[in-house]
Amino acid sequence: MFSHARSTILWVPTLVLIAMASLPLSGEEVPVEEAAKFLRILATTAGSEGRVACKELDMVIQMKKQGISVDAKANIAWAFTSSQTKFYVDEKKLVICNSRKLFANGGAIAFERVNGRLVILYHQENLEKSGVHLPDSFLRSAVKV
Repeated sequence: MFSHARSTILWVPTLVLIAMASLPLSGEEVPVEEAAKFLRILATTAGSEGRVACKELDMVIQMKKQGISVDAKANIAWAFTSSQTKFYVDEKKLVICNSRKLFANGGAIAFERVNGRLVILYHQENLEKSGVHLPDSFLRSAVKV
């Protein structure tokens, strides 16, 4: 019995490493034109009714093309830098980023291109801190980091 328990303990870390290896450590940035399309869907899903806080001029232009209103009072925000991320987190907004690297600053959702396809990543703790509820159907289609 002891040897079986010991072999099980050795397999668990191996399985965790295999699972982690299936998702690359970093992804490519998603162009703002493409990110804006998904941002519109996410803003609606998050109950923001097509409104997003944003300070990044390129994204503001793309959001307007997608019919998204730039609104500092929206409950979600797009952040491109760590300082923008921290600013919006302090305002209790759901922060959507262009990279999972900004999760360390409080970002909750990131759009990245991994192996050529768009992947939506989310950080559960930061998502909960924002106070914005996203449907389970959205969370099942995203990757928890």
